Amino acid sequence: MAACGLHFTVVVTEPGDVFAWGAGVFGQLGLNTGKDQLLPERVAGREVFGARMVMVAAGALNSAGVTASGMLFTYGSGAEGQLGHGDLEDRMRPERIGRELFGGRPVLMVACGMEHTMVLTVGGLWTCGKGEDGKLGHGDEADRLVLTQVAAEHFEGNAQIVMVAAGGSHSVAMGSEGGVWTWGFGAYLGHIDVQDRHLPTLLPGAAFTESKVVMVA
Repeated sequence: MAACGLHFTVVVTEPGDVFAWGAGVFGQLGLNTGKDQLLPERVAGREVFGARMVMVAAGALNSAGVTASGMLFTYGSGAEGQLGHGDLEDRMRPERIGRELFGGRPVLMVACGMEHTMVLTVGGLWTCGKGEDGKLGHGDEADRLVLTQVAAEHFEGNAQIVMVAAGGSHSVAMGSEGGVWTWGFGAYLGHIDVQDRHLPTLLPGAAFTESKVVMVA
């Protein structure tokens, strides 16, 4: 798989190694340097991640990855708390976020927006970073330096969230039955108005002519 950030690219190979190239000034390539990289360069594999990497995500200036064992790694710019390590520091190499934060539950996927990060675990959705426009989904516009769980009650019918996507100013989640929730900057949410939503808000099924949504990006 591959993920494209603002001016850089990250890929995962079949053995589970991560390669990256492009702009690296904030450490978003994970190569322990702030230099740009013209050609694909190996970042790490099992020797760092402890397991095969199975997915990567790229934000504007940061990167994240999830291993086959459900471990989460983040790196790059932390200026808005988007790395989830509890501070605003940049990371030049992939750094693990312990599963104890998620009650021991494995991470299933990660999505990186402009300045925020979304993490989907077994049984929960977590966000961190810049809270402007309400894109973190916690009912306010406060920044979060640590991944914080979005209350499950906001997903009607105890929906099981199976996929998430992060934009520059908004967020999207998809349920196992095809329901789509959006929140953040109002003009990008797909509702009938341009009002910002600070909490996940379900789009009506009629918006998709009653067809089941199978992917969000």
